[in-house]
Amino acid sequence: MTQQMQQLRHLFPQDVPPSILASQLLAVAFVLFLAIGAVVNKRKLRQFNGPPLAGYSRIWLFWQSVNGRLARVQFAAIKKHGSVARIGPNLLITDDADIIKHMSAPGSRWTRSPWYDGVRLDPRYDTVFSTRSEKHHADLRSREIGGYNGRDIDNLESDIDSRVTDLINLMRDSYNGITMDFATIARLFTLDVLSTVAFGKKFGFMASNKDLWDYDATISSFQLALELVVNHAAIRWIFHSRLMQALAGAKVTDRTGLGPALGFARAQVAERFSATNPKVKRDMLGHFVTKGLTQLQCEVEAFLQIIAGSDSTTTTLRCCVYLLCGSPVAYAKLRAEIDAADLSYPVATYNEAQKLPYLQACLYETLRLYPPLFGLKSKLSPPEGDTIKGIFFPPNTEVGLCDDAMCRNPVIFGLDAHLFRPDRWVEASTEEKVRFKATVECVFGSGRFLCLGRHIAFIELNKGVAELIRNFDWAMADPMRGIDAHTHNVHLQSNMNLVARPRT
Repeated sequence: MTQQMQQLRHLFPQDVPPSILASQLLAVAFVLFLAIGAVVNKRKLRQFNGPPLAGYSRIWLFWQSVNGRLARVQFAAIKKHGSVARIGPNLLITDDADIIKHMSAPGSRWTRSPWYDGVRLDPRYDTVFSTRSEKHHADLRSREIGGYNGRDIDNLESDIDSRVTDLINLMRDSYNGITMDFATIARLFTLDVLSTVAFGKKFGFMASNKDLWDYDATISSFQLALELVVNHAAIRWIFHSRLMQALAGAKVTDRTGLGPALGFARAQVAERFSATNPKVKRDMLGHFVTKGLTQLQCEVEAFLQIIAGSDSTTTTLRCCVYLLCGSPVAYAKLRAEIDAADLSYPVATYNEAQKLPYLQACLYETLRLYPPLFGLKSKLSPPEGDTIKGIFFPPNTEVGLCDDAMCRNPVIFGLDAHLFRPDRWVEASTEEKVRFKATVECVFGSGRFLCLGRHIAFIELNKGVAELIRNFDWAMADPMRGIDAHTHNVHLQSNMNLVARPRT
């Protein structure tokens, strides 16, 4: 027995074997380590206020996630403690669009935080959304932007028109006056649009009129795990380990969930890199190939497009239609505007839709109340720290955005900021409209981190909502019931039961 053990021996019962004594000492040391670490954590950012337990450990953050409260408690923290509020040992949250724009501006020394390591959905390689390397991000962005903005894609708008027509035909033929879960229909539509634009070939969800791979259910159950992965380093390490990927990762051989979508994407990529007869198309994937992305890079970017692209647009389309059904005044105004407009047939052009002010008001009001992706998307302050609007952020401090608090800020949007009221955009002065739009568009990021898929999403939403209102009379199937919804990085809905009848 060591001399130190002998000195501590009198503190413990004399009949305890040395091995048990050593275990007890290790346990005590471990508890002391955690306690001291918690105290040190608490002192790091003590100048910022927040929920009392949040500053000691990320266990508080973990507990809010597993109980589905993370989005609400962020909002509550800012409401109670002000912006900027503390929700972790080294994690702050803000609702200030100016701070977000400063962090993301070209030339800013703020960088992506470890949060982005968690959105590396394919552990083999980083995407333009997950990479934390400024150089790699800038390189990927410059090579991919021509595909996302449609500049180098043939028939971008007409391809989306084809899928909008499929949607209208599906509803007219299969759901004429019949209760439908619009949450599912919206998912089928956005997945077929995404696959058409990205790969030049649709998945075929609408043609089958069903969720072919239980994709929606899989995504819904996956979001809690993803929220834990992006917010907790230990869980992220486990999730990205080879063992976990072998046991639970999506595989091209899967028949349900993400695997079939992954297999579809890799098959399309393989066709473009065939050694004997490579397929050439001027679609998004073709643009990536032309710009020199490798086969592996194309595969991981394709998987990102399927997951991120469908979730964000699906949420906005679902919420916009449902909110209109629950707002008779707004619904009537939008329908009157669409009926009075000289729109192309069978699908309005994007340019025509953009000129409908009340349609734009409805879309932006939906984005304001239900941001498509409201994860922390946090950034790290530079090594020397930084001062923004008089607030000093110490070196390597993580600062995230609370989209809900930003977009429901009564100082900006009025005392009724919690209500769906598209008229606020019509009634606002020119100066107010600029401030409204600049604030809401921060949900897509800003500066060098602006979402590349934003342009395609707006085309899809403008055309989709315009044609759904032009072609059908809408009503809630059971206004007293409402919908089932939960939030983990994105808003997830089900049982969004609506009835649509073709207009004559």
